[in-house]
Amino acid sequence: MNIPTRLLRPFLLLLFMASVLCAACQKQASHQGATQTNPASSSPLPRIGYGDSPLLGPLYAAYERQTPPAWQEIRIGSGGDIGYSLISGKIDAGFVETNKAVKLLKAPGGEGLKVAGAVQFPYGATLVVRKDLSIRLGDLAGRTIAAQEPDCKLLHQFRKDAKRLGVKVERIHVVYMSFDEMVPALEAGKVDAVLVKGSYAVLAEHLGHKVLYQNWDIKAGDECCPAALAQSDYFLVVREQAVATVKPVVAALLASGALPPAELRQAVAKRLGYAPEALERLPTANFVAVSDELRKELGDGRCLLTR
Repeated sequence: MNIPTRLLRPFLLLLFMASVLCAACQKQASHQGATQTNPASSSPLPRIGYGDSPLLGPLYAAYERQTPPAWQEIRIGSGGDIGYSLISGKIDAGFVETNKAVKLLKAPGGEGLKVAGAVQFPYGATLVVRKDLSIRLGDLAGRTIAAQEPDCKLLHQFRKDAKRLGVKVERIHVVYMSFDEMVPALEAGKVDAVLVKGSYAVLAEHLGHKVLYQNWDIKAGDECCPAALAQSDYFLVVREQAVATVKPVVAALLASGALPPAELRQAVAKRLGYAPEALERLPTANFVAVSDELRKELGDGRCLLTR
């Protein structure tokens, strides 16, 4: 075929563009064919929402041990935001504070959520004093402390121990509020000290407040603090549609219970920038499966059984 010289350059340009488009089409068809023959290669990792906390050592340590990672971590500011992200489908599972998780399960849209396990920390009783105060146990007379309820076993035990040590407990002013309100009240200077369970003491201490009294022998389990709920600090809440994909995550978290405490502390220190020595004197949190007591509290239909 004879092509006039004036048309030769446009013809060659069109020919070149056609060859490029053909190659691109073949590449796309090849990629689509590979995806169809191996669907697992394109399946996304489950998205796990969390907020920074020294109590999430099991999550941090388990994630570091995954090669390659079996899930994607999504850092979210608060338990409330994690709840909204679960209901909206932006994440597949998330760590939500226990009391917020109970409300979330009852909220509109929460009917499609299940509890797959819990992060627990030794209960104990701890009196944390505001960081700007330099006082001893005997200096509490005339001071204001916060406790959860008048009949809470933490308050009873503290009064018993303090009285034995010579403290005039009748001269200590006590106000009542939930655990969630105590550390903010301490930060705002509304109270001089707070009487909290162990996990809240960890959070308060890392804000610079000081532990004045601690008794790790107290166990959860009274009308004020039902054991199934009070012993747990976070629930791993899972969207019903994502149960199958999240089960390997639950298995990895349960396996973290066999890790040495030093490795859990190191994972927390590395993730949050804490000094490792500051964590050495503290117990470590652990992740546990849903217990029979928790199923009774929440209902069988709200729990994901992994055993």
